[in-house]
Amino acid sequence: MAFDFEGVEVPALPGDTVAAALERAGLRALRRARPVHGGEVGGEVGGEDRGVFCGMGICQDCLVEIDGRASQRACMTKADGVARVARHRDGEGMVGSRLADPPPEEGLPLREVDLAIVGAGPAGASAAIAASGAGLRVVLVDERASAGGQYFKAPAGSARLDAQHRAGEALRERLAACDVERLSGCMVWHARRDGEAFSLGLYGDGRATLLSARALVIATGAYEKPAIFPGWTLPGIMTIGAAQTYIRSHGVAPGGSVAVASHGPLGLQLAHELILAGWTPLALLERGRPSRVGNLGDILAALSATPGHVARGAAARFALMRAGAPVMEGWEVVAARGEGRLEEVEIAALDGTARRTLALDTLCVGDGFLPQNEIARSLGCPCRFDPATGALLPERDAEGRTPIAGLWIAGDGGGLGGADAAMAQGTLAGLAAREMLGAAAAASGKAEAARRDLSRARRFQNALWRIYAAPPRAAPTEGTIICRCEKVTAGAVRGAIASGACDLGAVKRLTRLGMGRCQGRYCAGEAMRFLGDYGDPLPGFAPQSPLRPVPAAAIAHEKPEWGGHRQAPSPPLRAPSRIQAPPLPEKTELLVIGAGIMGASAALRAARLGVETLVVDAGPVNREASGGNAGSLHLQLLSFDFGAKTGGRGKALLQTLPLQKESIALWNALQEETDVSFEISVTGGMMLAEESDQIAFLRDKVAAEAEVGIESYLIGRNEIGAIAPGVSDRMIAAAWCPGEGKVNPLVATPAIAAAAREAGARFEHGALVEGITRDGESYLVATSRGTVRTERLVLCAGAWTGALARMLGVDLPISGAPLQMVVTETAPPLASCLLAHSDRHLTMKQAEAGNLIIGGAWSAVADPATGRTRTLRDSIEGNVWVAERVIPAVSGLHVLRSWAAMNVDIDGAPMIGPLPGHPRCAVAAGANGYTLGPLVGYAAAESVVKGALGPEYAAFRVGRAW
Repeated sequence: MAFDFEGVEVPALPGDTVAAALERAGLRALRRARPVHGGEVGGEVGGEDRGVFCGMGICQDCLVEIDGRASQRACMTKADGVARVARHRDGEGMVGSRLADPPPEEGLPLREVDLAIVGAGPAGASAAIAASGAGLRVVLVDERASAGGQYFKAPAGSARLDAQHRAGEALRERLAACDVERLSGCMVWHARRDGEAFSLGLYGDGRATLLSARALVIATGAYEKPAIFPGWTLPGIMTIGAAQTYIRSHGVAPGGSVAVASHGPLGLQLAHELILAGWTPLALLERGRPSRVGNLGDILAALSATPGHVARGAAARFALMRAGAPVMEGWEVVAARGEGRLEEVEIAALDGTARRTLALDTLCVGDGFLPQNEIARSLGCPCRFDPATGALLPERDAEGRTPIAGLWIAGDGGGLGGADAAMAQGTLAGLAAREMLGAAAAASGKAEAARRDLSRARRFQNALWRIYAAPPRAAPTEGTIICRCEKVTAGAVRGAIASGACDLGAVKRLTRLGMGRCQGRYCAGEAMRFLGDYGDPLPGFAPQSPLRPVPAAAIAHEKPEWGGHRQAPSPPLRAPSRIQAPPLPEKTELLVIGAGIMGASAALRAARLGVETLVVDAGPVNREASGGNAGSLHLQLLSFDFGAKTGGRGKALLQTLPLQKESIALWNALQEETDVSFEISVTGGMMLAEESDQIAFLRDKVAAEAEVGIESYLIGRNEIGAIAPGVSDRMIAAAWCPGEGKVNPLVATPAIAAAAREAGARFEHGALVEGITRDGESYLVATSRGTVRTERLVLCAGAWTGALARMLGVDLPISGAPLQMVVTETAPPLASCLLAHSDRHLTMKQAEAGNLIIGGAWSAVADPATGRTRTLRDSIEGNVWVAERVIPAVSGLHVLRSWAAMNVDIDGAPMIGPLPGHPRCAVAAGANGYTLGPLVGYAAAESVVKGALGPEYAAFRVGRAW
């Protein structure tokens, strides 16, 4: 069998993946990454070719187009039945065909089981075997076609079976004999706790389903930690595991001249396998020094625990000696170079005594392992950061039990332990889950035998990593890419931290680190190590669905429409950032509470008026709603801002439009003043209609907007098509507002804060406000970093503004409204302007990078204990459905990520000016806060500095009634 790859016929063998067949043919350049800006320090990073890197579906660098379907992982897609393959070019060409079947009309099919096990590697398969035979409904979910995981890979049909292959075959046979249902080729894209059950969103075989389980064992294993050095993204550089998959599962040896660079025994094993495949590596570089005399005691300890492993390691070492392959202990790769592919690497001794250059076609590299912990974190499992490895380690006991009732983490998904430990821990987790579910006890002695095996495996692992001990890698140089997906450099991350980013979320907002397809799996640990140099790094990115990119078509499902917001009346105050900082200054002329767009704007205006200004926030600049905003500059009413859905707030919303027009003008002026591109683009905006009653709604809305001076008018199908050809033909009319546009909040708010600093304002984070009291003509503000006396005060803390006002005895009608957004992969131009629907919750725009940003006030939820927001699966499904209805090409895209933020729920109009009874304390709050942010912040600052609210804002004063 064969397939076409851009005019080249590529033969494929039974069992081959597309990647394996391409590697056998010597074709390595698969994805063309788009040019991106790598941050202020990193500068522009150009487009470049990418190839197979991880070989297990994590990195997403091997994307190709397969028979018209976009963004398919070559390493995870079988070649059987494939006719045509093409390179994937980010944001170019045409959107492919629909990627998945739509859900049934009644929604995603739901199955209820007793026990779900995710991952069919050594730990998951062992857990399933242990839990079977007790009458329980047990389901084993795995993304691979065959059980065994990365360690027990199923061999190619003609492969010679070694001891590891035979052990894997035995495990698969035992699993096949059990009463366990297997869902192969199925990934988990969503995980949440649902009462006492665990809810999993699955995708496989072209459709999405739901699984509800009373108990859950996570056995997702680990992935290889990358060795980060200049040039590590070149085609020809792959992980050791990827090369092993080629050899062990497909009988393909990576081509040309090959070297292996590792930290740990996996590199030795691969080098031996290359020799057995008839390919002698130029060198095995090992960061540790396992053969030094001082390791003898640990070698004996490892031999005592597991003699078979030590014997196989010794045999591999002798095989390299016989083949003449040099083993260079205490060496590492420090740079790779090449034009479009790997051509040479620079290597260096760790003690700094020598450097060399090797001409290479293939480098197989690894630097340890990181746990796949995203499901555990989504379920709320506590984690701790290990600075030595850059890993987030979920909390669990020796047998895999977590602090969450009914949840176990078995194997390397909770921390590296190796296959023997994984099987023992999987057995213990399966037995414990079986007992918790009230099933019949397993045969006597199984648990004790597993505990003995686990103890033995851990003794071996402890000795092994003492044998392979090596100093940590030097920190990456400024221009080195650490985020493969978004090409963010180490210098950009350090620059963000130096400017005040004190957690991963802040670094992400300033640099785009972790916003790509791998969702931070490769870059987060390194960034957290950087953060550790400035204080305590916080646990990684808040995990949101989807946990892996999922076809939009598979999850798009219509939901009922509604009015208003899901409120969070008193969102708990967010914990302050953990930073090492001195107390705040004892006094200031003006204290601004809140470092979002309104707070930054208020500080800028006050500082320019010559007032000593201090801004405090629990988190860094832009952490909350401002940083979670999609950046639309709204000038027309949305579907839920006019008519029956407003809940009586229509007048307030309509009267706010002139302020929005004025604020958009201020946005443009600030961009010019600061000489920083906010990526403002006045694209116009369309609100679309597909039925006659919706057209009537638009006609009334346009007339109302005209009465307050907003230019908008009705257009027909031909004009819609001319402006936005990607819009569905079912959209027959639209309200067109030429003044609408967009801005990038991740750039704009920090730039305005920087301008405020330049004008003399001071920003301090990690300062949670704990109390405010009036003391004569001034205020005492108690924070987690000390008490500040201020003559004037501006409250602009978004949804938390009401809580601050209550500290002064004033109740304000301000609530929280947790909302969420959805982002697709990059696409060719589909939406040249802002898009909305006249009868549905939808806002949509296309970012400069090509991603579609989809929103429209869909509800998220807030954790009542921490105040952290998280997305809802129902909202993702409903929001994507509306987006696909408006732009049908969405069905050919993957959803990459979502996020949630705490918006403000207010009466529709902004609230500006002095707090009743407190003329020296102003409020700045509003629901359409990002569009209005600069104007409202300016007005609030002027009201306390000049002693009065401008008359043009009288209708928006605190305490007004509509």
